[in-house]
Amino acid sequence: MIRAPYFDGAEIELLDEPDPGDAGAAAALAAFLRLTPADRISDSRHVFAYYRDYHEAVGGEDWLDAQMGVPETPADIWAHVAPKMLELRKGRDGDGHWYVMVEADCGWEEEHGLLLVWRNGTTLNKVGGYDGHATNENAYADGALRDVVYAATNPACTTRLGDPG
Repeated sequence: MIRAPYFDGAEIELLDEPDPGDAGAAAALAAFLRLTPADRISDSRHVFAYYRDYHEAVGGEDWLDAQMGVPETPADIWAHVAPKMLELRKGRDGDGHWYVMVEADCGWEEEHGLLLVWRNGTTLNKVGGYDGHATNENAYADGALRDVVYAATNPACTTRLGDPG
């Protein structure tokens, strides 16, 4: 177990210790562990977009609002997120980055949960249901998704790196 300051010190199961001979994996984990609650708040728009997109797709006002309440601000979404496991994964197909992947339970999508992925432990680059992919570009085999953090069903909910918070 590790304590993640990003999640207010929550304990998260570390699936595998980084290989001591691989400086990239250890550096990505160390960088992630330097992230703070302020970083989490600035990342809120991506997770909130996932919630909004799901809410709209399933008619959440008919049942989800009663089940989990309605977050008033994007930052309020974190009250409905519980991190469980952390995995380090090397990029594939020539991608030299290391990714910190956190699987979490979330109040709005019990079946697929929430996957949060940080490139090199510093930049939240993917949010969505757990699918095991480190990037949306790889998940959909589409280079146009290189900067997409949350790939929404409703394009109005899609978020990208560098979008204003």
